[in-house]
Amino acid sequence: MPALGKLAGVPHHRLFYDLDAIIEAYTVGKPRALEIFGHDITIPPPFWEGISYGHANALGCELVFPEDSEVATRPIYGSLEKGIDALRQDIDFSASGRIPYYLDLWKKLQRAFPEEQLSFGGLKAEGPMTTAWILRGHDFFTDVYDDPPLAREYLAAVTDSIIQFQRFIRRVNGAPEVSEWGVGLVDDIAAMFRPELWPEWVIPFEEQYFRGLTTHTGPTTGKRHAHIENLAPSHLPYLDTMDIYSFDPSVSPRLTPSLVRDGCRSRFSWLLNPMQLRDFSEENVRRWVEESVAGGASHLELHIERIACDVASARKLAAFLKSAKNGRSTHG
Repeated sequence: MPALGKLAGVPHHRLFYDLDAIIEAYTVGKPRALEIFGHDITIPPPFWEGISYGHANALGCELVFPEDSEVATRPIYGSLEKGIDALRQDIDFSASGRIPYYLDLWKKLQRAFPEEQLSFGGLKAEGPMTTAWILRGHDFFTDVYDDPPLAREYLAAVTDSIIQFQRFIRRVNGAPEVSEWGVGLVDDIAAMFRPELWPEWVIPFEEQYFRGLTTHTGPTTGKRHAHIENLAPSHLPYLDTMDIYSFDPSVSPRLTPSLVRDGCRSRFSWLLNPMQLRDFSEENVRRWVEESVAGGASHLELHIERIACDVASARKLAAFLKSAKNGRSTHG
């Protein structure tokens, strides 16, 4: 949607909440995107730009929409005690924060695009460590040293709240509250905890998260998927401890495909991020694909975003697709 908005001349911040802006971005931007990039790209259904703070907003965090920029928020809990007390309260997510507004916006979008099947999404919950930081701010990083027992109680309450929010989203979409096929986790702040702290501070709460949202763990059902940016190589063995089936390192400058391959058993994707797409030549892109495949990546990703949404990027995309298809046929 940000790329479609740019092609349609719609300010970015309006894509987070403005029905008319979303409709214009999709109806004007989609044909322009197909004209530039061709039909090899996947354009998702029309929807508002994803908000990572949907759960936090339902708990009381204000959503801030800076002009032509990303959505932001601010912490709300001045102490662990206040956080725990608030999180222990029963919350009707359907009536909290801006959830009612977005439930209505979802219905209006479905009426505007009756040919599309639009699931209620775009209001996200981050993982336990990231949510704990969103709600407490930077004080969270010293909480674990100042009062470890209370910090653990806070993290357990945070994680339970995330589980309840995710179950609410599933109910809205008519899906089972717990999944038999698997569940994803997005928790970049986990990387802020050095590997030696993971057994005590990260794994217990991510395990609580996974167990709360899936009915089974194992090789065929209940698969666990994790997106955590900026891990170090010494973090990787802990992914096996948590039985992570697939791992998305996204933007992780301390890792390479071969380091991930050798550091854990998880399947993993490797991202050519928009900044690289903007700055690379076509030959750089081809080399990147070859090296990523050789390094063991099971999936390659390229997202067309605002900063790489032009004819020059389309040529690089073509190089990416051609090299990736060759790599698939060569390596299986």
